Amino acid sequence: MPTRSPEARRISSLLSERRVSSTAMAAVLSLALLFGLFGFAFPTLWIVAILVLALGLGFVVANARQDRRDVVDRR
Repeated sequence: MPTRSPEARRISSLLSERRVSSTAMAAVLSLALLFGLFGFAFPTLWIVAILVLALGLGFVVANARQDRRDVVDRR
């Protein structure tokens, strides 16, 4: 079996991190939707939904920043 270069290993690890991050993002947004729906019955859950949504937006900002950093590192 051929050995992989360090660059190939780095790309592979980045791709696996993206999958975990996408899974986490889907879970966070689903949780925000769930709390938002239950917020109609229990209004205090609206606050929880907003906090969870802010966490999800934090993931989006962090991923965008990492993408920009990767592009700069490649140059």
